[in-house]
Amino acid sequence: MNIGKVDVAWSYISLAMVQGVNIMLLPIILKFLNSAELGLWYTFTSLYGLAMLIDFGFQTVIARNISYLWSGAKTIQSEGYDSSEVKNNGIHIGYFVKVLSTVKFIYYAMGLMIFIIFISFGTLYLVKITNGEIDLYTALTAWLFYMVSIILNIAFSFWNALLKGIGAIKLYNQILVVTKVAQLVLSVLFLLLGYGIVGVSLAYLLSVIINRVLQSICYYRYSNETKATKGQIKFQYNKEIFKALLPNTVKTGILSLSNYLIVNFPIIICSYFLSLKISGQFGLVNQIVTLILMLSNSYFNTYLSKFNYLRVKNQFDELIILFRKSMITNYIFNIVAFTLFVLLGGFFLEILGTDYKLLPLGPLILIIVYRFLYNNQILFTTFLTTKNKIPHYRQFMISALITVAVQVIVLVFLEKSLMYLILPLLIVQLVHNNWYWVLYVIKDIRNEKNDKEIINE
Repeated sequence: MNIGKVDVAWSYISLAMVQGVNIMLLPIILKFLNSAELGLWYTFTSLYGLAMLIDFGFQTVIARNISYLWSGAKTIQSEGYDSSEVKNNGIHIGYFVKVLSTVKFIYYAMGLMIFIIFISFGTLYLVKITNGEIDLYTALTAWLFYMVSIILNIAFSFWNALLKGIGAIKLYNQILVVTKVAQLVLSVLFLLLGYGIVGVSLAYLLSVIINRVLQSICYYRYSNETKATKGQIKFQYNKEIFKALLPNTVKTGILSLSNYLIVNFPIIICSYFLSLKISGQFGLVNQIVTLILMLSNSYFNTYLSKFNYLRVKNQFDELIILFRKSMITNYIFNIVAFTLFVLLGGFFLEILGTDYKLLPLGPLILIIVYRFLYNNQILFTTFLTTKNKIPHYRQFMISALITVAVQVIVLVFLEKSLMYLILPLLIVQLVHNNWYWVLYVIKDIRNEKNDKEIINE
């Protein structure tokens, strides 16, 4: 597990280039798509987030357990990790292949389920929200391409977990760069040819195919251990492995659902209760805020596999130093980036020569504050999950459900406005989760440090 400065550098390069592609793509989309088409595009991306809920946290759990196995652990467990028979050199290849075969089986099943749901209910939803704002044939054609992209992404998502779990962070990010550049080039080409939102959806589909093909090729070439698994990973279900993965998969899945309800679902609510035009404006701000948070989280996420590795190897002091450094980096980046966004965001939109404007200062600040605080609690609790324990899933889900309920109630019975959509996202989380889990993790670190000192004495 050799994750170092080169991997960190590639994480930043990848994010800079990937999000740079998104930034370059954004003005092109704004130029060629009208406000209704932009709202439809953000609705597509929100439906993608909804579809990924079927993963139910499985990818995160798999990546963590693969890190344990790659660190020499003999088996995976439903809670905690096996440090009793850690192999100092190499991995237990037979068990490793069994885990990968089970993972492959489950992801293919997920892809089939999403196809059935989206070809029926997803299509009906798209027909309803177009509501004369966009040509129905164009909307459905774009949806067909995007829907196939979603299905392929889900069915082959296990490659993400594999590459991250074995610490192939640089390789994973290099592939991501190639993928996003391909998406940019194809999107520009199709837009210039006059295909509009259909062209943007087709470009995304082709980029997904490129991504999955490259990931599979690079995995098998990564090391002697991965070469040894070539031809061995079957479409095969193993009950015992699935049972070991299931408890934390369910808990992580609940966290994924709660995260979706807080971050992505508001755009779907906005499309339904307000309009595609407003959801496009809200989606634009949400995309920029998400970009900033992704960049700020890069240092933390690069070392996530290393966190798991240090747990198994019982190197607690190094683990805490690395975690503290990642959080300080995160805070500094966020403060600078969000300040620049508020001060200069509108100016850059004017330079691009688009008709779009940022939201008024009040809603804009509220979105930044609620997303920053929510992201902060996510990072602290993600560090907690490196112990393969997830005590926070119930509170996250309860607060997310309360938030959605409050949003719907105020939009139906009070006023259909963006402020009433945003305020519950901030207020409900402030009541408990924003502060409680940060203090919980800090206390847990102190207790664990004291326990280590007692053992060493």
